[in-house]
Amino acid sequence: MAFAAGVFCLQQQAALPASAPLFAVVLAASCAAFAGAVVLLQRGRLRAQQSLWLRAALLAGAALIGFSWAGWRAAERLADSLPAALEGRDIDVVGLVASLPQRFERGERFEFLVESAALPAAEASPGVAVKLPQRLLLTWYHAWDEEGSDETPATDGSAIASNLPPLHPGERWRVTLRLKRPHGNANAHGFDYEGWLFERDLRATGYVRSRPPPQRLVAFVGNAETLIERARDLIRERFLAALPDAPYAGVLMALAIGDQRAIPNSQWRIFNRTGVTHLMSISGLHVTMVAALCAAVVNQLWRRSERLMLRLPAQRAAIAAGWLTALLYSLLAGFAVPAQRTVYMVSVLALALCTNNFAIRE
Repeated sequence: MAFAAGVFCLQQQAALPASAPLFAVVLAASCAAFAGAVVLLQRGRLRAQQSLWLRAALLAGAALIGFSWAGWRAAERLADSLPAALEGRDIDVVGLVASLPQRFERGERFEFLVESAALPAAEASPGVAVKLPQRLLLTWYHAWDEEGSDETPATDGSAIASNLPPLHPGERWRVTLRLKRPHGNANAHGFDYEGWLFERDLRATGYVRSRPPPQRLVAFVGNAETLIERARDLIRERFLAALPDAPYAGVLMALAIGDQRAIPNSQWRIFNRTGVTHLMSISGLHVTMVAALCAAVVNQLWRRSERLMLRLPAQRAAIAAGWLTALLYSLLAGFAVPAQRTVYMVSVLALALCTNNFAIRE
């Protein structure tokens, strides 16, 4: 609670009070002091008054750690911004498709992880590296001319994009981009688009230019993030292949992999009028239900094997299976904040049950 209070205190500041390096130093010093205080308290050789003061110091240290950690993270993210001089300029970039592409009528929208970039010739000599935001939100308009109107098909070669294969997570592409800084409307009760981008560490938006033609360099680059996103993409492709004309295929994809954009607007209107919109986003209700079902199945199957029972009690095996199911389901759902919150609470519950005698009793 003290840590959360420190984070809350930082969020109330009109501006960051220090730079990222200073926050990092304070964070390291606070963690070291906090660890030392915990060791002293565990030895139990303190007087009652000394113990009280030490506990108060621990609370203050936890608050300072929360304040410093939040400030360091905020400073790092604010520093990862697009230079104003590069807005509206053509930039050659090599990077990875880092999210599940969202397809719409005229193209695709996806997150792009920048690996390397080069300055425009007017800004510096060719080949000079430039620091772009690490993560971008891009739109790729297929077979439409960016130079013309949004309703005029391309007639001078920009239709090459329509002949390229659909995007998939983990692909490495060389593309030419036009970027801009995030901007959103300042409506008091409207959707904060700029805040939404900032929350997801998307520090610039833009679109893919069709000239020169984009080039796919590698079909798949494996890492922890792209493996999860590729799995989500494969599941979505299976849904589309098995249920091409099903009216509620989008609902199934939303509940399976968190792809809410697959739900058409007509269905969203029905959900809004009936008050069930929140059921379409994967949250604690869905994660805990799936985890509990898996734990129950494992518990019943585990009891049927004498060898397994001698190695590990069925209750603990069920707890481990339920926790692993909650984690995997949350990752496939995109690991949004509600899913993260549920995984953390399920982890606390699983740890408590596994360290308690009640977990192994009949």
